[in-house]
Amino acid sequence: MLTPADLVLCLGAVQTAPFAERVRAARANGFAGISMWMSHYDEARAEGLSHADMRALLDDAGVVLAMLEYITAWANGPGDRDAIVEQTARICGIAEELGADTVLAVTMEPATDLAAAAEGLAIACDVAARHGQQLGVEFLPWTGIPNLAAAWPVVRDAERFNAGLVLDAWHWFRSGPDPDLLRAIPGEKVIHLQISDAPAQPSPDVVAETIGHRLLPGQGDVDLAGLLRILDETGRRGPTAVEVFSDWLRGHPIDEGARLASDAARTVLAASR
Repeated sequence: MLTPADLVLCLGAVQTAPFAERVRAARANGFAGISMWMSHYDEARAEGLSHADMRALLDDAGVVLAMLEYITAWANGPGDRDAIVEQTARICGIAEELGADTVLAVTMEPATDLAAAAEGLAIACDVAARHGQQLGVEFLPWTGIPNLAAAWPVVRDAERFNAGLVLDAWHWFRSGPDPDLLRAIPGEKVIHLQISDAPAQPSPDVVAETIGHRLLPGQGDVDLAGLLRILDETGRRGPTAVEVFSDWLRGHPIDEGARLASDAARTVLAASR
């Protein structure tokens, strides 16, 4: 299992390339792991790679798949039990074969019944556990789980050992940071941290900003050092992922993009100590 000192490269942050090249670039630039979307998985399969092929490329490079993204059916609650079980089993099964231990859980819907979502998360966690997976709930400001105040009760009330939070610094900043609430959450429930940066003034289109105009850590107004200190105090688990979704960064050759991401993240991590 990766630790907070381990860096993870989010594949969506760097230029598109064959799976083997992505893994090589991560390793060459000091990343202990990668995280990938199901679309990246589909691309690797389209290259003709089997699960065994992908796992071998990761193992040979000494890189782990830190998180596979994502499942959504859970947020609809127990009324969608069959869909929850089917989707969770499929994606967690893939994650297991690729050597991951974490699958992302989000909702893209604009409204969510949080009590029902907690029940749905419990169902999904029970399925995930059979595949050795933990589920990380991430809040997105434009959805029905828009901030930490909404996400934490869902995780807490699911009452499952393998339910945790994925904290994205960009979403934290744009949703209105609540340091006191974060300090009150058991650190072991923060299982994955994603860092990037942002200017103080948001874009009129927050979704377009998050997809294509994030900044490298340390280049904006997010108090990343303060956030890291809080999480270190509470004893967070899991790695530190660099998730800089930026058209500018993706315009660089993959090695250069990975190097820029790694250097920026290490500078921020050092400043937080």
